[in-house]
Amino acid sequence: MNYKTPFLLTSFLFILAGPVHAGSVELTAGDGAVGAQTRVPLLPGLSTRVGFLRTGKRRGEAKIYTAGLEFAPPTPLLHWSVGIRYQYQSTGYGSGGGLALGGSLSVPTPIPLLSVGAGLYYIPSMLSNGRVRRSHDAELQLRLNFPREIYAYVGYRDMRTSFSRGNHALYKGPALGFGVGF
Repeated sequence: MNYKTPFLLTSFLFILAGPVHAGSVELTAGDGAVGAQTRVPLLPGLSTRVGFLRTGKRRGEAKIYTAGLEFAPPTPLLHWSVGIRYQYQSTGYGSGGGLALGGSLSVPTPIPLLSVGAGLYYIPSMLSNGRVRRSHDAELQLRLNFPREIYAYVGYRDMRTSFSRGNHALYKGPALGFGVGF
């Protein structure tokens, strides 16, 4: 499959979604990397995400493209989601991608407006292509939720990929982010 296909499909889903509410745009930085992602709801509890992350020379000058679907039903005390996403990685170590399976969990703390969360997506070898053998993207976050769907977070992210020429950390370290809902 051409790596552009998931992005074209997701763009088509954005158009079908029409005027929607409760989406978001997020910017992230850390470990010599910068990135952005957007989330657009398609149906209640179902949304699509598209993202891009670029790392520095120390992490293989990776360009990582992501497009996927996420199911996150409304729950009263915690926020959880499960999803699938296609991720394409163009790096100095090799290029390829795969279908990642995973999700996230976020729980409010006793401190108002503060939550703690974790997420994990994994590409198993049977769902990878190109030079990518398997990959994982794990993150822990401490998030401050401001009014009007604005948030900021600090956390730790570990993104590692096993290429045909060895295992490499594409991102490993602190992560800072800022998001705005629409």
